[in-house]
Amino acid sequence: MLLRHPWAALGLALIAIGLVWSPGALVGLGVFVLLAGVLVRAWGERSLDGVELERLLPESRAFPGEALHLTYRVTNRKLIPLPWLEVRDLLPDALTAPALDRAPGGGAGTVSYRRSTHLRWHERVSWSLDLSCSERGYYRLGPARLRSGDGFGLVTKERAAAAVSVVVVYPRTVPLVDLGLPAARPLGDRRGRERIFEDPLRAAGVRDYHPGDPLRRIDWKATARRGELQSRVYEPSTAQHLTVALNVDTLERSWQGYVPELLEASIVVAASVARWAFDARYAVGLLANGAVPDSDRPLRIAPGRAPDQLSRVLEALGTIGPMTLTALAAQLEDESRALPLGSTLAVITAQMPEELAAVLRRLDASGQRVVVLAMAGDDWSELLGAVPVRHVDRRAFESGEQAAPVGRAS
Repeated sequence: MLLRHPWAALGLALIAIGLVWSPGALVGLGVFVLLAGVLVRAWGERSLDGVELERLLPESRAFPGEALHLTYRVTNRKLIPLPWLEVRDLLPDALTAPALDRAPGGGAGTVSYRRSTHLRWHERVSWSLDLSCSERGYYRLGPARLRSGDGFGLVTKERAAAAVSVVVVYPRTVPLVDLGLPAARPLGDRRGRERIFEDPLRAAGVRDYHPGDPLRRIDWKATARRGELQSRVYEPSTAQHLTVALNVDTLERSWQGYVPELLEASIVVAASVARWAFDARYAVGLLANGAVPDSDRPLRIAPGRAPDQLSRVLEALGTIGPMTLTALAAQLEDESRALPLGSTLAVITAQMPEELAAVLRRLDASGQRVVVLAMAGDDWSELLGAVPVRHVDRRAFESGEQAAPVGRAS
């Protein structure tokens, strides 16, 4: 093992020659070369011991047009100095500025960012750069690697450092009037008189059981006390519920691919409707048949009024991709029982297959308030019957020629 290194072979050769010829200087030189090589090798092998790299990102969520301040911090926690240290990190190409010092070697959609520095014993250095968030998406930063060695560059060492960090850029939102929707009632008026629905979380008392009451309404403790079936009575609900349903399919057949501009416009409409509803004190939820990272299920967020509800909805819309896991009609069919009775369902879609139209007609007839926000100019009146359709003004998204369809992301 030792003879594999040139310095070791040279040192041993000098010692052997010196022992044969008996000049002390030659033996001393061989011993010096051998010891220096051992020290250099130990220096290089231990160069990254006690070295820590931190990727500091105070904010990992942003809107388009904002910038995220990224800081790298490297600490040398040992007595051995580092005459040189190379930091390599993979950064999303969509978040990096053109002037950034790039290097080849990144994967698809990424650039390999490199930075060289040096550290004395127990020293810490840091530097920063701004990530420009120009378009919505789910982005991974890293993994990062460190590379260093001895001061002569004879022995180098490399290892993984910082783990992967995630950045989510929300979709942009626009006022609904810019989409061609009425300012006062962008989703239209409720047909018929207003209904009062019960809130199952707010029990007001009990009453005698009426034929047709569901089993979940029966209060079994009150029934045991009185000896007769008793049903719970709930207080009326004053909350308005809105579920935004996004159809990610932009072409008639999913295998045909998708239209990027149309998909992005649909996501902007969904985000804008959700933001308007949250500001109007609706309990907002989200359904979408698109895939999100690290998940094999269609997107679902139950309606809610929590302070972070809008952030959850926008984050989900920011991460959604073009691949669909199921048809929106099948998803709505599965989720129809979970929709609060009398709630509003806003469906954003560029396609209206017969299966989806049939589900929307049934939901509308069962007491749900259904409105379709059409991303295409087609006439769907025969398919939808009494379900109202609002055509979105596409001029808010026009930025040149229509993009051609591209294949589905795998």
